[in-house]
Amino acid sequence: MHAIRRAALGAVAVVFVAASPSHAEHRHVPPHGGTLVELGPELAHVELVLDPHAGKLTAYVLDGEAENAVRIRARQLELSLRDVKRGPGFPVPPQGSKVVLEAIGNVLTGETPGDTSQFEAETPTLTGVLAFQGALTRLEVRGAAFERVTFSFPAGNEPAGAGSR
Repeated sequence: MHAIRRAALGAVAVVFVAASPSHAEHRHVPPHGGTLVELGPELAHVELVLDPHAGKLTAYVLDGEAENAVRIRARQLELSLRDVKRGPGFPVPPQGSKVVLEAIGNVLTGETPGDTSQFEAETPTLTGVLAFQGALTRLEVRGAAFERVTFSFPAGNEPAGAGSR
């Protein structure tokens, strides 16, 4: 009887190991359905959510697993854009455009501008935008400073296999 129990437990363990994703297949799922930009290996993420009809971009600063909000002490985030692709009927914006996202407070979480995880910009520069190459100019998260963090939108910048969408 003990041999049967051990064999059954061994089979369950093999199934569990086989079903578990390897680190190379580790996936982050953006909680707001946006695009993830990784900051350092597994240190933090910025999720970008674009509403091209309104020309509105929201950035959420998240932890290394892209699951929880991380407050930062900033009043603005700045993005530089290039190779902007717009839908039909929209003018091509000037190359080298900059977008400044303002810190947003939240009464429910107690976040305030200058101590928040959410930033927003609404500008005609983003109206009709489908894709672009971007860079976060400067950002400090959890004591680490990041400058010129480049990414593609909507693909993001996570290493192959990490997946963001």
